[in-house]
Amino acid sequence: MEQHIKSLEQEIEELKTKKHPFTIDQIIDCEKKMLMYTTLKADMFNIIDATLQRFPLNYVDGWTPGAISRRDQLLMTLMKLKLNSPILDLAERFCTSKATIHNIVTTHIFALHEVFFEGMIDNKMPSLLKCKSSMPASFGDFSCCRLVIDATEVTQDVPGQDMNAQSHTYSSYKNRHTVKSVTGVAPNGAVVYVSKLYPGSTSDVAIVDHSNMLAQLSPGDMILADKGFTIHSLLPSGVHLNIPPFLKDKGQYTPAEVQMCRKIARSRIHIERVNERIKNFEILSHIPQQFRHISTKIFQVCSMLVNFQDPMIAEIAENFAQNQQ
Repeated sequence: MEQHIKSLEQEIEELKTKKHPFTIDQIIDCEKKMLMYTTLKADMFNIIDATLQRFPLNYVDGWTPGAISRRDQLLMTLMKLKLNSPILDLAERFCTSKATIHNIVTTHIFALHEVFFEGMIDNKMPSLLKCKSSMPASFGDFSCCRLVIDATEVTQDVPGQDMNAQSHTYSSYKNRHTVKSVTGVAPNGAVVYVSKLYPGSTSDVAIVDHSNMLAQLSPGDMILADKGFTIHSLLPSGVHLNIPPFLKDKGQYTPAEVQMCRKIARSRIHIERVNERIKNFEILSHIPQQFRHISTKIFQVCSMLVNFQDPMIAEIAENFAQNQQ
């Protein structure tokens, strides 16, 4: 009996010193922790996980990490995107190697991009009829609006010793080196378009032209944008652009122009709030060197994940809650 007790005491001491890997089961029942680590509530995490589980993963480094479940691999990837946790930190949390973390995170970024961005957002802009079916009251003056667009910039390191590349990425607007994307939301606040990343010096008009985003629009559609999008000459036939009026040489706006500016600003605020949510993913504040080659995929995946968060507009959120009941 004494030997058995001694053996059990020794086992207890070993268990006390043994590290236990971080898992989704430790946080799935706590909404605050889920939002902090992943930006998602448990039901949305489960939907993404169940969808990814339907497809086999081809790991980028050529070997399958079998010791970590697919659910925890997804958690690991979302933590990298949301918190930009260092690879070593994730390796310590999940009790594995840095090589395994890199293999898992890179693979899941590719998988999330292929399944949810390419499969749900890319080249699949909702029709005007669908937009009207969920159009909030704030768009009462723009009932033909199909898309609200804006440009957003994220910081990047100075690109090496290449002076030409440095000049292209330097943004005179931000006074630092950046990369830029044009994002678009439907009137209900859902992200429906995200361009690839361009050097920070690229104009908004040039991005719209090169990305060919206007090809998805149809006669009768309207775009809301700010003054930087002087894209009238690029618009397909029958597509309208609504931007705030320019002051030019006038001393002040007319009352009608002031009212128009207010209406456009009230409707455009949603795209600015969406871009703010995108930038809440800390990885976009400094994309690590080992992930720089997939920076566009990372940005587009972060943009896609915004659609799995709570609805941006209170009116849409209330309708969603009623449909869930």
